[in-house]
Amino acid sequence: MDDYHTAPVDPEMKQLLSFAEKLARDASQMTPDDIASLRSAGFSDRALLDAAHVAGFFSYMNRVVQALGADAKTRNIAMGDKVVRSFFSEPGLAPSEK
Repeated sequence: MDDYHTAPVDPEMKQLLSFAEKLARDASQMTPDDIASLRSAGFSDRALLDAAHVAGFFSYMNRVVQALGADAKTRNIAMGDKVVRSFFSEPGLAPSEK
């Protein structure tokens, strides 16, 4: 997936990906309304915590790779795709049925 904004994914998933992007770019901009909006979309607190952990882990790993001067972009993309796919296939992590 090159751009989640234009990808053929559910609106709720785009909302969760937007949350992860905001968290990765500047977590200090996160507000209680961001969380409330995701809860309203059907995401559990567990799903939000897991999404925050995934976004935080990737931010951390990117900084480690950059600090060491490594170029692992291709490997990280493949690993990221695998992690994201397995994360969202876990029961109870996708938005609940309405």
